[in-house]
Amino acid sequence: MSKEIKVLIVDDDQYGFDILEEILADDCYVLEQALDGVMALEKMESFNPDIVLLDYVMPRMDGLEVCKHIRANPDFKFTKVIMLSSRGESSERVKGYGAGADDYVVKPFDFDEMSAKIKVFSKLKFVEESDRALRQEKEEQASLINQLEHTKDKLMQADKMASIGQLAAGVAHEINNPVGYINSNIGMLKEYMVEIFQMLDAYEKAEDLVSPESEQMKLVMSLKKKLKLDFLRQDIVDLMNESEEGVTRVKDIVQNLKDFSHVDVAEWAWSDVHNGLDSTLNIVNNEIKYKAEVKKEYGELPLVECQMQQVNQVFMNLLVNAAHAIEERGVITIRTGCEGDWVWVEIEDTGKGIAAEDKGKLFEPFFTTKPLGEGTGLGLSVSYGIINTHGGRIDVESEVGKGSKFRIWLPVHHSQGAGNVNEKMYAGQE
Repeated sequence: MSKEIKVLIVDDDQYGFDILEEILADDCYVLEQALDGVMALEKMESFNPDIVLLDYVMPRMDGLEVCKHIRANPDFKFTKVIMLSSRGESSERVKGYGAGADDYVVKPFDFDEMSAKIKVFSKLKFVEESDRALRQEKEEQASLINQLEHTKDKLMQADKMASIGQLAAGVAHEINNPVGYINSNIGMLKEYMVEIFQMLDAYEKAEDLVSPESEQMKLVMSLKKKLKLDFLRQDIVDLMNESEEGVTRVKDIVQNLKDFSHVDVAEWAWSDVHNGLDSTLNIVNNEIKYKAEVKKEYGELPLVECQMQQVNQVFMNLLVNAAHAIEERGVITIRTGCEGDWVWVEIEDTGKGIAAEDKGKLFEPFFTTKPLGEGTGLGLSVSYGIINTHGGRIDVESEVGKGSKFRIWLPVHHSQGAGNVNEKMYAGQE
């Protein structure tokens, strides 16, 4: 904080300047002189004084006009103006204060009184500077605390997701083994059932060769009726097909767990994000077309170094979730843009929104707001894992009853985001 006081003396009378210069003989004062109002405003720009001692009556522009110009400029909002005038009437004082003067001194003024007034304004300058510095420091500290809290939350989320990712990888491995042999066994059972049915068909054709009155044939016919053989033939096929479908669903869940824990990583390549979005929209069109109108607001994007197949999976999860969030008919808006070395994709819906208490759990595996049996709760957790692998992040905004907005950030170059935990994007953005 500067200890010098810059004073601009605006007076067309050299004698008046000399008196004020004598009053301001202290080393802490730095003086400049202006002989009229126009020169005063020019000096204001170059000198930026702390105090202006401003004569009322001057050529070209009087003190009232100069004062008004000073007060109209936000750069001089802390500059103190003392108006000097031989006009002591109360109406003139009112004009001076109305123009923005901080004080009004009538000439000829008392030497000691004038010196005291200037000292008061000088001290006030230091007090105000100190107060501004403290306020700025307080604001900076508050901003830093917010950044630290934000970073801490992100690190905690990343650490939690890393732990869950390890757990998911272990669970996927443990499930994968029994699912593998169950799937293999079901395949073999289907083949055996075909052979058994072929044998049954042969036996049925041989029934005509046996007397229907024989005890053995009566037993066979009784069993066929009791076991409902025709029904069993069809029901066994249905049961096997349902079992295969169930195993396939389990395999899909295991694959989602692998994706979440970054097992079986795909190739990195330079890809067109818009092409990825459009191809994903084609795939999920049947999920969306009955629920929402899709609006595209694409910006200009560079090619992005990414695993496009996995990024498309993120797009698919967010688009399907957006459609499911819309209860009747709504709008899904897809926006894209680029900021520096980052691209973003935003998917916004006009659905029912997400409750505040659920926002912190959105990316946890198996958490879902859908009714029981309608979702695995892995879509967003897998999406988080994929984007985190790319060194990006997912931002969420939502309001119950109005909809949700998910924004994906991806680095253009994989190397600039590799290994981070969604923190590099926050540097310099708070």
